[in-house]
Amino acid sequence: MTLLFVDSNAALSGQRIVWLRENLPGFTIVDFPEAKEAAAWIAKTDTLDILVTEAIFPSQETGFKLRDAARARFPHTRVLFTTRYDLSGFEAQTADALVLKDAPYKPEKLLERIRSLLAQPMEPNEAPPVMVTGTVLGNYQVLERLYIEKESETYRALQVAVQRPVALVLLKPEYLKKSDVVEKFKERERVKASLMHPRIAPLYEAGEVNGWQFYTRELPRGRSLTEIEMTDETLSERRLTEVLFGVAEAMQYATERGYHHRSLAPRDIYIDTEHQASIVNIFRPAVAEKREARADVRAFLELLRPVTAEGKARGLLQSLSEANHDWTRLLASLDDLRDDMRERSIVRKIEAESLPAGVRGRKPWWVWAAVVVILLVIAALGALMNGGNFASGSGGAVLPLEMVRIPAGEFEFQKNEKVRLPEFWISKHEVTIGQYAAFLAALKTAKPGAFDHPLQPKTKATHEPPQWPSSYAAAKSGATFNHEGVTLNTPVTQVDWWDAYAFAKWKGQRLPTEQEWEKAARGEKGLRYPWGQQPLNNAANLGDDYNAKPKSRGGKIDGYNLWAPITRITKDVSRYGVCDMAGNVSEWTSGETQDGIWPAHPDFIDIKVPVVRGGHFGLKSSDQLLTDRLFPESANEATLARGFRTASSSAPPTKPKS
Repeated sequence: MTLLFVDSNAALSGQRIVWLRENLPGFTIVDFPEAKEAAAWIAKTDTLDILVTEAIFPSQETGFKLRDAARARFPHTRVLFTTRYDLSGFEAQTADALVLKDAPYKPEKLLERIRSLLAQPMEPNEAPPVMVTGTVLGNYQVLERLYIEKESETYRALQVAVQRPVALVLLKPEYLKKSDVVEKFKERERVKASLMHPRIAPLYEAGEVNGWQFYTRELPRGRSLTEIEMTDETLSERRLTEVLFGVAEAMQYATERGYHHRSLAPRDIYIDTEHQASIVNIFRPAVAEKREARADVRAFLELLRPVTAEGKARGLLQSLSEANHDWTRLLASLDDLRDDMRERSIVRKIEAESLPAGVRGRKPWWVWAAVVVILLVIAALGALMNGGNFASGSGGAVLPLEMVRIPAGEFEFQKNEKVRLPEFWISKHEVTIGQYAAFLAALKTAKPGAFDHPLQPKTKATHEPPQWPSSYAAAKSGATFNHEGVTLNTPVTQVDWWDAYAFAKWKGQRLPTEQEWEKAARGEKGLRYPWGQQPLNNAANLGDDYNAKPKSRGGKIDGYNLWAPITRITKDVSRYGVCDMAGNVSEWTSGETQDGIWPAHPDFIDIKVPVVRGGHFGLKSSDQLLTDRLFPESANEATLARGFRTASSSAPPTKPKS
């Protein structure tokens, strides 16, 4: 017989393997420290009788998936899970195996459990379906069996009268004469019928035909988690959040109303093409043993691990698991996450609305020329109708780049960290469309690549932001772009880090470091806001009044739904006189740490990225806006809510006297 032993405990696994080999004569013992190696071995071996594996590895891989891989090839493999974790809530995953808690366990205990496995009779082959394909039961025609449970079998069937696919749950024939089982089956039907929620598959009909007891329910839209896992598809952070939210919403709704349930299984969770999740109606009459909601949530999160993408999505799943939420707290946490993601995706939403559907994407030059003409006409009309937020239908004169001196000295950085910086200068305002246009004009006569960063990707051929002809045309006429007023003195956006770097180098300057940016914003004493320690309702252009809908009338608090020109009067001014550091648009920094390189992305530790600082018109007000460190996906990222300002270690040249 062959026994596969998978144990990551380097200090004890060797001793355990020796003990097994000494006490299980006639066994071939194969051992691995990791699930990945064991899975590769299972895929190639010719035989496997017993699998002994950790249920959950320190790497968060699971023995459950390993068990499934083993039984896919060898259906009668006996399984023993060892665990150093609490497996409450994992009853469904461990129902057909023995469990040995690692305290750590002694080798004698391990041997005892293996012998218990050997004493179990071999499971017979799966019984044939009670209902063969084509059987008609009342108004339903059986198509195929989906799965078997202790007292019932579930089939895919067709409701003939309306040609609707359904799930048909049939009480097994051996229980039809057991009145107590029949009554429990009917009670389960009543419980399911009483629960109505858009994310929970409803019960359609309970029936009895020729002595057969059954009920039918909805087949949820999309594919089950089991089906998705078989395709090796994975869910990104955003898609995972939607799936988690959908299931949490259904479970919170039902449990808050006192409904009891069995453990969720992968076959119970369905995901449609829009990544909206729904679940099978797993709710049933109350039992004496009360479920522990936090354990159920942990078990549910574990079900999603096999289809969770590496990086941000895996980090999100891990953080939610560590938070030890019940269903209510999980739902609230996911609701906040979805709000945050909406705010982070403001740019993409706005970009999708910025041009007519027929002219989005890459088009011939004559199409863009037509668009510019159209926008100029719209701009002229918009200037007449919406001139309240900018100068009388005109882009106005371009303000020069004004620098502010920040004196040398110590200041409070982040949370109670004292840092000393030498004297430096930083631009009073964010770089504007007009200033950036002068840079683009200068590039036409400059040596190609003269201002580019040495590491700028070779595929980046221009520093012109997306939709530049449209936004610049609107700015010159002082009209609207994306349904917001725009002038030549509006901050330039949709610039990536390479663009910001090149502009600063062209000006003979550089991008500010994080420490410089924060000192200019918070002053020496580390203020919560540029203006002081107390919030001011309309001081900064932030997202408390943002409305993402096209042609919306957002901006009721601060006067602007999107960006605001630097010429306006604002209270978002630091003690040094630097403007718009709490709001308006967020800003690129040099991103350099003390060793001169970018920091590692918190979700992708092998990727280094420059850091973005400050709030913007889509972020809600917070006392963390000046200390939050925002990490883009890469230096190539460009959004409508992000711009930049420049810095210098030396004073700007003085203008000669006339």
